[in-house]
Amino acid sequence: MTAVLLHCLLAFALMAPTTLLFARVWGSVGEQARFAQSERNGIEYVRSLGQLTIALTDAQSAAVAGRPFPRDTITRVVEATASVDTRLGGDLRTHERWSGLRAKIEALAALSVIDPATAFSTFGEATDMLLALYKEVRDNSQLTREQDVDASYLQEGAAQQLPEAVVAAGRFMDLAVIAAGRPRNDPAGTAANLLNARDAVNYPANNLAAGLQAAVDGTSSRTLSGNLLSRLDRFRRGMETLTATTVPVDGRTAVNTAALRDVRNEVQTAASELAATILDELDLLISARIEDLDRQRLTAAVTLAVGVLLALVPLAVRLVRPRRRPVTDPSVPLPPLPAEDVVPTWRREPTGAR
Repeated sequence: MTAVLLHCLLAFALMAPTTLLFARVWGSVGEQARFAQSERNGIEYVRSLGQLTIALTDAQSAAVAGRPFPRDTITRVVEATASVDTRLGGDLRTHERWSGLRAKIEALAALSVIDPATAFSTFGEATDMLLALYKEVRDNSQLTREQDVDASYLQEGAAQQLPEAVVAAGRFMDLAVIAAGRPRNDPAGTAANLLNARDAVNYPANNLAAGLQAAVDGTSSRTLSGNLLSRLDRFRRGMETLTATTVPVDGRTAVNTAALRDVRNEVQTAASELAATILDELDLLISARIEDLDRQRLTAAVTLAVGVLLALVPLAVRLVRPRRRPVTDPSVPLPPLPAEDVVPTWRREPTGAR
């Protein structure tokens, strides 16, 4: 009994630290896995918002120019984003903000042709709400808490700087269109507005370029540099062309709105490709992290199983092993019988007695 008790104590001594270590590793890895999956949900949501950003800024530019804007496209991308919000908005806590933005967009789509200044202001409210939704997604999906250098710069570029640059580029062009149609009785004010709008384009674009370069410099990914930098260069060239020669600094130089529209279309195409590349690379980084976490979980489970086996198998063997009876050696004399078992000589029957 004492041996069994000692075996039990030894098994407990072996299992206790192993189990405690397993619980800590499993809990930590599980939390990191949930964190990474939340980031992937944020990536999916941001991807849908990218298409909405292009469609909304296109509609704004069409309205400012007095052209019918593509309501079918707006409807399609709104429905696509609504589907994503239905699946992920509960976890990302975006339902309320998305509902407000959707109502605003649908109200804009129902409008007839309006004057350029009113269109610029009204659509500007919608794009402000859109940028706020980007921030909500980033915050609630944990993307803003990303610790890896490359992934941190990528999420910031895709979900903040690039949308801001696209919206700013659209507003810059729209202000140029409005300026071209105004009487030239306030050239200084017109030039100031356009210069401010140009600065609003350059600021996120420059930050985007710096951040993506830092991501490339700090990554271990073999695909990030080749896939990203060429698309970034195309986007930067488009933005530089957009802002370089179109501002009537003197307030009198005419703005070539047709050429400006072509450049902006190139900017949006480049932005769409760049956004897709950034999000693809970011998703690859996070997916690789999830795979590594799964391996850590497997290693922890195997370690626990081995520890349990090492602790319990000897105990099980000790418990189920049959107890052996002692073997009597005939060369060793038997111990004397107890006194009460000895038969007195006077009571023994004579040999041959019946």
